[in-house]
Amino acid sequence: MNVMGQGVILKDNAIVLRVAPVSNTSRMVQWLTLEHGKLATLIKGAQRPKSAFLGQFDLFYTCELLFYARERNHIHIARECAPLTRRERFRVDWNAAAAASYFADAAARLTMPDTPQPALFQLLETVFDELAAGGATESCVYWFELKLLEALGVQPRLMVCLDCGAALLPATRQPSFVMARGGLVCAKCAAQGGGGEPVASDALAMLAGWQTSGSLRAARLTQCTVRQLGAMETLLGRFLQAHLDLQLHSRAIALEVLRQRAPVDA
Repeated sequence: MNVMGQGVILKDNAIVLRVAPVSNTSRMVQWLTLEHGKLATLIKGAQRPKSAFLGQFDLFYTCELLFYARERNHIHIARECAPLTRRERFRVDWNAAAAASYFADAAARLTMPDTPQPALFQLLETVFDELAAGGATESCVYWFELKLLEALGVQPRLMVCLDCGAALLPATRQPSFVMARGGLVCAKCAAQGGGGEPVASDALAMLAGWQTSGSLRAARLTQCTVRQLGAMETLLGRFLQAHLDLQLHSRAIALEVLRQRAPVDA
């Protein structure tokens, strides 16, 4: 359907990633949608007192979005918007908001405009729901990063040796991580020229467990030491940079907030 040359009208479920002012009353909103991937819409008059859009969208909402699809500059025009999930916790819990900001920033930078990423959409919706229900901890960031890498098809191999295929049992083996190859080699293969650098086996065991867990709750409930968290931060941070060319200030800010602020009960 084409209305007055504005473009085809499309409808999709969409998560708000970013909101930026265009004028005193209009806003540019970046979304991650289920069927159309990342896209931006201009919402004209969004802040006017009688606007139909007032209160219908905000950061980290999931909305039903109706928009005029336009090819020029990948900027579409919003026609209607209705919130499906508001996630009010992000308005009062700085821990959860900081983590969600990093997750949204990563999703925005790792997707191309108008290219469907259903696995990433489902991950972001799941993790936002879980943060809104239970808050955020530092370990939640690392769980998300493991799932993000999985959704993009570049997850680290933490279960078996890259060279001999032996199962890695942290209690009996001291594996090494080969960053360029994205996985572990056992102590025997490392000694035979497999290379890599040692990583704390207890931190690796936690990451391996979270990699197979479908719920953020597993990471939130795991008791981690400062040393273990530091090992995870370094390993995953270097992996993201090496395999996705991703190094974000929002990650450092989120981790700093999570280390300094006590959790807020919802």
